[in-house]
Amino acid sequence: MSRFCPLFSSSSGNSLYLSGGKTSLLVDVGVSYRRLKNGLSARNISPEDIDAILITHEHSDHIAGLAVLLSNLDVPVYGSPETLEYILRNPKIPAGRTFIECADTFCVEDIEVTPFDTPHDSLHSLGFRFNMPDQRKIVIATDLGHISDTVAEHLSGCDLVLLESNYDKGMLECSPYPYYLKRRIKGSHGHLSNDDCSTQIQNLVKNGSTYFVLGHLSEQNNMPEIAYQSSKTRLEGANMRERLDYILQVAPAHEPGEVLVF
Repeated sequence: MSRFCPLFSSSSGNSLYLSGGKTSLLVDVGVSYRRLKNGLSARNISPEDIDAILITHEHSDHIAGLAVLLSNLDVPVYGSPETLEYILRNPKIPAGRTFIECADTFCVEDIEVTPFDTPHDSLHSLGFRFNMPDQRKIVIATDLGHISDTVAEHLSGCDLVLLESNYDKGMLECSPYPYYLKRRIKGSHGHLSNDDCSTQIQNLVKNGSTYFVLGHLSEQNNMPEIAYQSSKTRLEGANMRERLDYILQVAPAHEPGEVLVF
């Protein structure tokens, strides 16, 4: 039985939990250790249950709480070589911890993990696809300016997909952000819009995926209701029925979401 929980998911902090068989993983630690511990506790999970930490990239909303977590938990950390090199420059990272570069498929106990490149303006950003012990497939892809061929390949055929739905185009255009920042967000190595996310979800439903979680929403340029409606409208327009052809939800920004068991 596979379990998945978006603990925190927004432009200000991200962390996800998943487990299967005897193994539990944490993806990103972009909130304080106190918030993370409280979020895990709210879902009856202890930090001591975690077997490994996977880091998508080095931006603060994905690693802000990592040093303190590692001061309380001695587990391996996986990431791209560039991301790990950046993390290890932090003098607060405790000595003696294990950091493992990942480029190809690897296993953490009984969960098979495949990292893949995501187009983002970081040192080296990754998404992760998980083959669970019960044969379920889960994929996480946030912080991507567009759906590259590589991303599309790894999204395909998964039971549960957490995909970035970062911004509403109209809200971004009307926001007080300076022009350079709007251009960065909209760029091919920025973030994924609601429209682009909904297009990809429609393609995935056609190919058999059923469970979708919209993640990494901008707190300034999006709203959960808008992101949800964008994807729902696109799917309804293709005669796809909610709860029959697909299940859709939005990951909460500042509190743990529900634990999805499937």
